[in-house]
Amino acid sequence: MLHPTSNVSLHEVVYEVIPNLNTAERLVNNTLESIMEAASNPLDIMRRKEQQDAFRLEVHRVRMNLEHLLERYRDDVEALVSADGRERGPMVTLDRNEAQAVRSAVEIYQHVRAYQRGERRHPLGGR
Repeated sequence: MLHPTSNVSLHEVVYEVIPNLNTAERLVNNTLESIMEAASNPLDIMRRKEQQDAFRLEVHRVRMNLEHLLERYRDDVEALVSADGRERGPMVTLDRNEAQAVRSAVEIYQHVRAYQRGERRHPLGGR
């Protein structure tokens, strides 16, 4: 997985960052839903609901900035998708918010993967 600074390939964004974020989001939401369904203590349920809300807000922020990036490079994205990912696509210059969104997406995915490997007790980093 990439570790972006201010430039990244469009291919990485479209075929790694976004699909990995989607996967991580599903796992976190499913995990939190399962925990809440199994919980009997209302305080535990409330805490998990707050975690879920915070996570959804973070993912929403990331997605908004990724959408901004994809919109700025719309023609290149269309060409990349039309080539079914066989082309690497151009390197794109990220603005500060886009770079943070890519870093956050990568970090979310890495935390979830660590959770899946049993290296973390909870899929949300620092929560």
